[in-house]
Amino acid sequence: MEAKVGQLLMVGYPRREITPFLRNLISEYNLGGVIHFARNVGELRRFAELNAELQELAGRSPSGAPLFSAVDQEGGTIARLTQGLAVAPSAMALGAAGSPELTKQVCAAAACDLRAVGINMNLAPVVDVNSNPHNPVIGVRSFGEDPHLVASLGAAAIRGYQRYLAAVAKHFPGHGDVDLDPHHHLPVLSHGRQRLEEIELVPFRAAVAAGVAGIMAAHVVFPALESREKLPASLSPRVLTGLLREELGYEGLIITDCMEMAAIKQTVGTVEGAVQAIAAGADLAIISHSEDLQAQALQALVAAVREGRIPEERIDQSLQRILKLKRHLARQLDLKPGGPEHVEIMREAIRRSITLVRDGGNLPLGGEPILVVEFQEQAATQAEDVLLGVGTLARALQEKGSAKLQAAAVGSSGSDQELAAVLAQARQAAKVLVVTSDAHRNPAQVGLVGALLAEHGRVIVVGSRTPYELQAFPEVPTYIAAYGSRPLVWDVVAEVLLGKAQAGGRLPVSIPGLT
Repeated sequence: MEAKVGQLLMVGYPRREITPFLRNLISEYNLGGVIHFARNVGELRRFAELNAELQELAGRSPSGAPLFSAVDQEGGTIARLTQGLAVAPSAMALGAAGSPELTKQVCAAAACDLRAVGINMNLAPVVDVNSNPHNPVIGVRSFGEDPHLVASLGAAAIRGYQRYLAAVAKHFPGHGDVDLDPHHHLPVLSHGRQRLEEIELVPFRAAVAAGVAGIMAAHVVFPALESREKLPASLSPRVLTGLLREELGYEGLIITDCMEMAAIKQTVGTVEGAVQAIAAGADLAIISHSEDLQAQALQALVAAVREGRIPEERIDQSLQRILKLKRHLARQLDLKPGGPEHVEIMREAIRRSITLVRDGGNLPLGGEPILVVEFQEQAATQAEDVLLGVGTLARALQEKGSAKLQAAAVGSSGSDQELAAVLAQARQAAKVLVVTSDAHRNPAQVGLVGALLAEHGRVIVVGSRTPYELQAFPEVPTYIAAYGSRPLVWDVVAEVLLGKAQAGGRLPVSIPGLT
C-alpha cells in the first residue's frame, strides 16, 4: 500500500542535491514525482545530472516506475530555469501577439530545452481567464481576458509542450477573477454556473479536447459547483470527479496545487488536505517544502485506505493513470538545451507582443539626453519563487547605441531621498523613461510618475507586467506594455524605443476607463 500511495505524491526538496529524506522517499516509498524550484537549479549540466540521478534511484524503487520531474516554467516572471537558455515570454505577451502557431512554436522550444535537462512535466500553461484587473496572483501568467483567445492559445501551448513532455493546464475550474492570493488566503469565486460556463470553463474544455496530460486544481471555493462551505475545488468530489471527470470527460491526471499554500494549510491542514484531495478524485498531491508534512501525508493516505476512508479502488484508478503517462514519457530523446534557434523563436514572439498603447510624440528616441529610471525588480507573489536572470532596459539601450543616457535605479518602494534625486536628474534630461512593475499596486511608483509628469511632461512609461497600471497615471503621454522583464524583452523594447523595430502587439486585456 505504501508503494501505491507513494506514486500519488509529488514533493519539493531544499537544495541542489538529493537529500537523504528524498532518497528514502524514492527508493523505499516509491515516490511518484519531484517538483523543482529555483533553489534546486544551478548550472544546466549539473541539473541534468541531478535529474538523471533521481531517475536512476526511481528505477530501483519498488515499482521501478520513473519519476515525474516537474517544474513551473510558464515563461515571463514564472521561470525556475533561467541560466543558459532563452526564457519564453509570459502568457500575456503571447496573448498580445495573438498567434496560436507562434504560441505552439514558443512552447515546443521551451519544452525541448526542459526535456534536454531531464524535465518531463511542465506545470503550464495557465489557462485562467484574467477578467479581474485586481487579480493578485495571475496577471501576466494569463493569455488575456477573452475566454476564446485563452482557449485557442492554451490549446496551442499544450500541443507545443507535448511534443516533448507532459503539459499541465491550470488552475481548474478557473483562477482569473479572484481578488485574493491562495498562497495567503482562501479565495471564493461566487459566479453562477452559467457565467462559469461562458468564461472560466471555456479554456479547460479546449485543454481537454487538446489532450492535455494533466490539469491542476485550484484552491478556490466555487459555491455554484460545491455547496459545502469553504470547500475549495481541489478538495471537492463534485468539482474533480463530477465536473471534470464526468461532465467534461477528462481522462488524464488531476493534480493539486501545492498543499502547503495557506488556502489549505491554514484551513483543513496540509496532511488532511492531501487525503481529501485524493478522496475527491485527484491523482497527484503536491507538497513543495516541508519534509515533515510530506512524510505525514504519505502515512495519512496509507491509513485512510486501510481504514476504508479512501477505497483502494480509488487509489488504483489514479495509479493506472499515473503509470500510463509515465510509460508514454519513458521514450529517450537526444536533445540539447539553449540552441540559437530557440532564442530566435522567443525573440520573434517578443517582437510581436510589445504593445505601443499610446505615443504622445516622444518616439523614437534620438540623440537627446535620456534619463532611464528603473525600480528594483522583485517577486510579486510566492508563485514567482526567485526572480533570476532579469536585465535592465538602460543596459539594452546602451548596447543598442543610445549614448546620452543616464540610469537611475530605485528601490522597489522608493525612498524619499531616491525620489528627490530622480526628480533632480530629470531636470537635466530631454526625456524621462520610467520602467514600472504593476505600479497600480505600488504607491511609490505612482507617486514618482505623477511627480515627473508635473515637472517634466516628456515622460515615457514602460510597464514590465500587466498594463492595468495605466489606470494609475492615465495622463502619461507614451506608454509601452512589455509584459515581462527578461533580457530578451529589454532588447526588443530598446529597438522599439529607438525606432529600429515596430511594436507588433495588441492589448489582450482592457484597462477600465481607458480601453
